[in-house]
Amino acid sequence: MNTAVITDALTPALRLDQCRKGVAVRVTGLIEQPLFGAQDERVSLRLKELGFLPGAPLKVIGFGLLGSDPLAVQVNGTKFALRRAEAAKICVELIQQ
Repeated sequence: MNTAVITDALTPALRLDQCRKGVAVRVTGLIEQPLFGAQDERVSLRLKELGFLPGAPLKVIGFGLLGSDPLAVQVNGTKFALRRAEAAKICVELIQQ
């Protein structure tokens, strides 16, 4: 599915927060994250503004101490630090290499 928002009924097989370091993936969409409550839509909008759009290639390039927050990711050549809760909103698919 290649939509900007995926509903809970279509829970993705893979989220960005589940990816290992160095794996190349492509964004397939964003899902709701109950942790953000009323701010969820604003967080989704901000992620889109940063370039986390369907089709965008990205890679996890690092993690915080002991694999915790933040995740360092590279999308469209730009590096960002995301909290795991933010990364859990981003649905991805593996890129065949």
